[in-house]
Amino acid sequence: MRGPIKNVIFDCDGTILDTFKLIEQVVIETFKIIEPSYHMTEEEAHTFFGPFLNDTFKKYFDKQEDVDNAVEVYRKLCEELTPKYVRAYDGIKEMLIVLKQKGYKIAMVSNKVTKAIIQGLDLCNITNYFDYIVGAEKLKQAKPNPDGIYQVLDYFNAPDTTLVGDTLIDMNTAINAKVTFIGVTWCQVSEEKFKSHGAKFVVNNPLDIVTILEKKYELCK
Repeated sequence: MRGPIKNVIFDCDGTILDTFKLIEQVVIETFKIIEPSYHMTEEEAHTFFGPFLNDTFKKYFDKQEDVDNAVEVYRKLCEELTPKYVRAYDGIKEMLIVLKQKGYKIAMVSNKVTKAIIQGLDLCNITNYFDYIVGAEKLKQAKPNPDGIYQVLDYFNAPDTTLVGDTLIDMNTAINAKVTFIGVTWCQVSEEKFKSHGAKFVVNNPLDIVTILEKKYELCK
């Protein structure tokens, strides 16, 4: 009898890749170009971390053409500045290696476009560890809608999965998809905050993700 298909889905920014400073600086530079009279603070720029770009820019511009222009400027700056700011978090590559050694299929679901995801993963030499990537352009609706999770389950032909992420958006995505969630604390959200919202699994070290996953699949045998 064949065992369960061991698989896991990761968010990108704040989970696998440290893009915090990149996003902060790109947002500030974008507003300097398209709306120089608006003073975008670092704190306000952090609201761009997670949601669809289009949705966040709509809070600042009424016309869709202005939103589209802002997204275009943002993405161009992001491509230019990624090599300067982006890195994988400590221990991520080691964790991915162990997961592959243990036979896991690995996916990524992000509200970020695939081209930008690949650029960051390539920069960190970890692209080849991912079997499937669902970027913004493939999503019918952004996270916390579970569409991206369902796409991965279909692709892997798996009945269940685990989503690993760094935000409450990721946690709500897992809840909506009715799958296991593991919160990571190396970006913005603390263990206390995750647990206050009902998270069962929260980790401070990437290799702890492997431990939780192995226990889950051991119980499925």
